Amino acid sequence: MSTDDRFEEIKRLLDSTIDEFQSLFQSAGGFENSRVGNGWNPNTIAPDIYYLQPKPAEEIAKIAESGKRSLFRNRLLTFLKPRENEINLVDKAKLRLVPFWRIRGYHECFYFRGNSYRIDLPEDVVAVEVEGRIRDLVGQDATDSQTLSGITRRLLGKPSLGSNRYFRLNEVTELAYMYRDGSLFLNAEGKEDLEAEAFFDGKVPLQKTTTGGLKEKFSEIEIAESIISKEELVRRLHLMVVKPPATFSKILSNRFQVTELSQYLMPIYHFTFEWKGHRKQLSLHGYTGGILQ
Repeated sequence: MSTDDRFEEIKRLLDSTIDEFQSLFQSAGGFENSRVGNGWNPNTIAPDIYYLQPKPAEEIAKIAESGKRSLFRNRLLTFLKPRENEINLVDKAKLRLVPFWRIRGYHECFYFRGNSYRIDLPEDVVAVEVEGRIRDLVGQDATDSQTLSGITRRLLGKPSLGSNRYFRLNEVTELAYMYRDGSLFLNAEGKEDLEAEAFFDGKVPLQKTTTGGLKEKFSEIEIAESIISKEELVRRLHLMVVKPPATFSKILSNRFQVTELSQYLMPIYHFTFEWKGHRKQLSLHGYTGGILQ
């Protein structure tokens, strides 16, 4: 449901007549059987897939060559480093696409609840009629104000005794509304990654594709497996945003909507170097060329 559609629905409910309001109340149900929105059924949600075109391996390899000596540096004797010509590249670089996930959504709930209202009255009010009924006034001087002596004091301009009066409207039915939204950005292990989120939110040339298009374009490139599933992503968003009202009698609409489910694929080059029988791996960002820890 688009934002405009949601606003139209809210406007329709606010403009309801008394008969329509009663009809809505009759059609309402419990929290579980009033579900709407794709968030309740993750199988209906197809993720959008984006990737960054990796830079040529030859270009990244030059950066790897300049940083290979640091792999074998002695932590205690930092001045002891192998010569560059003593370190050899083992096989060619391996390129992997590492997935990150973003999910956004909201929970929106229209619900009915019972209530009672306290209506405070001005000092000069001596009786109140609402819907054909004289209402009982509450307060220390409520009884006195409706006696002959109380009214006489008011006619003579003398102040009344005690506190202000009020009456209650009981068995009130309210139509209430609550809204909560949220988002998560997670790495392939299901952990929040603010650094990666900031990177993908920057001005990077993301390209959109499909599962089929991805396999065709990167047929010989490994795509790292994501530990976290689509269902788990939706479940975690659900825990963040879906909360039943604290008090309600009936639920009119219980919408859990996923507005975005995106997978971002980051290219990473892995280089393996060897020095005197010792092998170590150096990983570089496939787009920026930055060395990854």
